[in-house]
Amino acid sequence: MPHKPLRLLAAIAVAAPLTLAGCSAPESKTSVTEQDATSEIAVAMNELIEQHSDAPEFTPPGPTFDASQLKGKTIAIVAIDLRVPTLADVVANAKVAAGLLGLKVTVFDAKSQATLMQQGMQQAIDNRADAIISDGLVMQVVADQIKEAKDRGIPTIDVVNSPPVPDVPGQGSDPNIFGNVSPDAALGGQLIAAAAIASTDGKAKVQVMNTSELTAAPAIVKSITETIENCDACEVVSTTDTALNDWSTQIPGLTATQIRSNPEINFILPIYDAMGIFATTGVQQAAATGKAWVASQDGSPAALALVKQGDVFVANVAKSSSWAAWAAVDQAMRGMLEMAPADPVLPVRYVDSAALEGVDTSTSKSVDEALFGPAYQDGYKELWGLS
Repeated sequence: MPHKPLRLLAAIAVAAPLTLAGCSAPESKTSVTEQDATSEIAVAMNELIEQHSDAPEFTPPGPTFDASQLKGKTIAIVAIDLRVPTLADVVANAKVAAGLLGLKVTVFDAKSQATLMQQGMQQAIDNRADAIISDGLVMQVVADQIKEAKDRGIPTIDVVNSPPVPDVPGQGSDPNIFGNVSPDAALGGQLIAAAAIASTDGKAKVQVMNTSELTAAPAIVKSITETIENCDACEVVSTTDTALNDWSTQIPGLTATQIRSNPEINFILPIYDAMGIFATTGVQQAAATGKAWVASQDGSPAALALVKQGDVFVANVAKSSSWAAWAAVDQAMRGMLEMAPADPVLPVRYVDSAALEGVDTSTSKSVDEALFGPAYQDGYKELWGLS
């Protein structure tokens, strides 16, 4: 993804909880996704949703190994911007996982600046780190450093950034990346569309909200569009493309305008839930609460708080940043041991207001504990020979 728009990513992430405060209270706790589905396609989408509605089970992503032989090794984490909560969560949880193994962790914050991304990577290489975790870095910006790291025998891991593709060099990221960790972008898009189809009994009229400069955007939009097109009475009414640095200023008005210009729209489908927060405001500005709903993905606490209300933002395909961090440490150790990379696909969970009843959505930690539980941590400990 281009680096220039990412300079405002942290500001958007910080602003998201503030947007929540301006949202009106819900009239009902009943989620639109609880409506009965009778059409064949809606029933099929409900079945897909059901398959991904429980906490994911931990499946070993690769063979076991003795992690104790790596005690004292150093993992360098280079983050694009630690003001972004998801990226900060990856760092914090990677430190926890590494600490259990006696691994050292260094952290470099690039503050969304391309030159600092390159500097952080180069510093890790020059300091002879044993592995590098790229926490949201733009692959095109640091491609030379990734290659240099590989040439020097230092494995680099890409986290929650590039759509995963097993069994190819880079696992869907830069070909010189050792291992990748990220949700399945196609599945995420399919589940977002499934929410709209199931909720409208196969009569979804949707607006897709894209941000085309983001790495995973093409795969997500393609999946949403294909899923909607497979529903005979459904339609993609419009597809918009909003630059990342314009989310907070343009998405509310854009959403309201689209709804007023196309009153048949009954679902707004942004590719990430930070966009969905602003789209929710737009639905309210258009006085379309109860007529148009929002579904998206990522599982950020501010967005899940809106889903918990259940009046406009009704579904979210959530990921665990903590799980991503543990998976990244696992990949890093496999690289240090010259093993094959692990399965790069990070599990997700579909949630609506019913799933969030009683859940504390104020922090990523409380959300992770409620939606994903401790099983993946226990699984990794066993995988590494700690239990």
